[in-house]
Amino acid sequence: PAAPVLGIGPIEVSPPVVLAPMAGITNPAFRRLCRGYGAGLYVSEMITARGLVEDSAKTWSRAVFADDESPRSIQLYGADPATMGEAAAILVGRDHVDHIDLNLGCPVRKITRNGGGAALPARPRLLHDLLTAAVGAAGDVPVTVKVRIGIDDDLVTYLDAGRIAADAGCAAIALHGRTAVQLYSGRADWSAIARLKDAVPDIPVLGNGDVWTGADAVRMQAETGCDGVVIGRGCLGRPWLFRDLADAYAGRDPQPAPPLGVVADTMARHARLLADHLGPDR
Repeated sequence: PAAPVLGIGPIEVSPPVVLAPMAGITNPAFRRLCRGYGAGLYVSEMITARGLVEDSAKTWSRAVFADDESPRSIQLYGADPATMGEAAAILVGRDHVDHIDLNLGCPVRKITRNGGGAALPARPRLLHDLLTAAVGAAGDVPVTVKVRIGIDDDLVTYLDAGRIAADAGCAAIALHGRTAVQLYSGRADWSAIARLKDAVPDIPVLGNGDVWTGADAVRMQAETGCDGVVIGRGCLGRPWLFRDLADAYAGRDPQPAPPLGVVADTMARHARLLADHLGPDR
């Protein structure tokens, strides 16, 4: 069977697989390694909106794309609507991106204690202002958001966040089925993904959490009705997961895990790509 297609604004993603932005990991070298195994949407690591606005060389060095990367997908984080809007305007004005994702799900304390990441959806008026500013500044470039279930079991924010995102004109929303307090412990609650899909039927909903195999991705979509999957930790040290995902969506049997020699060659290639990306001084 043909793989399903995920529509994010004008971007068609098939199979409907998105590489989760991971700080310090999803740089151009890792994205190239993963892209070699299958199609999908490969998002940059987290980029600070303020760093772009202040024209920080360090921030811009994290926001680079390979010449052959398409679509160019970047994730921004920040908690100030004016700064977020200005950052989006800069990226679009320089024709630097095809897709902007906003990080509203990072559970790391140094992000949340400043009101960003997973803490921001607990302030719905600020969330509305932030998303409206980003969408307005981005113009024809689609803006998506990634959230968690909430801060903890007592402060659940994802359904309101989904409705606000849809009202603000976001092109899709991704939900990691854990709270911020959980970090990456326990099992992801896929039923929350299904509830979000019911709550915001007008934009694509992507599921994230505990997708370790191609079969997991297909099962998540079948169980929740979500429109695509976001892959994070499952591909760390296993970039061939994207090959397995393509096989699963095409109805092909999974291929055997690569032998040790292939794993070693892949590690060496990753090292070479990192050296090319970071340059001789690093």
